[in-house]
Amino acid sequence: MTLVFPEVTPGDPLRISASTFQAWKRCPGSAEARLQGLHPPDTKPSVAGTLAHLVFNRHLTSGPISDDEFVMACRQEIGSSSNLNFRLAEADLRRMSDLEPLFEEVRDLYRKFRRLPTEGFQEGEVSLEHEVPSAAVKLVGKIDAVFDDGDGRVRLVDWKTGGVHDPESQMGFYTALWALERHTLPHAVEAFSVGSGEVYRDEPTGEKVEALLGEVADMVSTLRRVWAKGSGTDRWGGPWCQWCPILEDCAEGQTASRLLD
Repeated sequence: MTLVFPEVTPGDPLRISASTFQAWKRCPGSAEARLQGLHPPDTKPSVAGTLAHLVFNRHLTSGPISDDEFVMACRQEIGSSSNLNFRLAEADLRRMSDLEPLFEEVRDLYRKFRRLPTEGFQEGEVSLEHEVPSAAVKLVGKIDAVFDDGDGRVRLVDWKTGGVHDPESQMGFYTALWALERHTLPHAVEAFSVGSGEVYRDEPTGEKVEALLGEVADMVSTLRRVWAKGSGTDRWGGPWCQWCPILEDCAEGQTASRLLD
């Protein structure tokens, strides 16, 4: 499959991830903050989610983890990830008494994960990058798991440790990135909540991928135009505001947060 990234307004190089594009769809101001290096502090649920993903991948690639070995497996995953060590400190999870409930939360998620069918698993934690030199854009993403459902039908899966919240843009981004790098469309994409069992599923088409790349291109052009003018992007309030790095300086976000409280 041959895809062409649309023309965009010229400007400085941009590195766009699936999470940044998803943030853009919710609130352009939040995505702009991410691109400028502003991120909210880590929380215990987000750290637990990251550790759970590492444990899920360990299970898929190395086999089931026994109850007796579980805590050691968690410690090994933390020890092999300098980024996760830093995030534990940022989330104020430094003491043994902090880690024990964290491990139990991840253990509960892993018990649910073990009941899921994993036939056809091919790859885990698949990092993809696609550079568009003419646009000075790099698209990046990491797919949790790739399955072969038979006859070469590839299914991309994103594990969720919380709920499945508006995953269309994220999964569409992964689809486009896969198609750009592998030159073929996946048969299906899924966002699956290990905690609740909620599932989002879509069967991609070339038209959907082209439409999504058009949205990414519009994002790039809009950002470059407002930056050239020295102005900012729109800000939209919603449930995502509580995790936004610019909440303290955003009237829309503060209003949304008060209403949600």
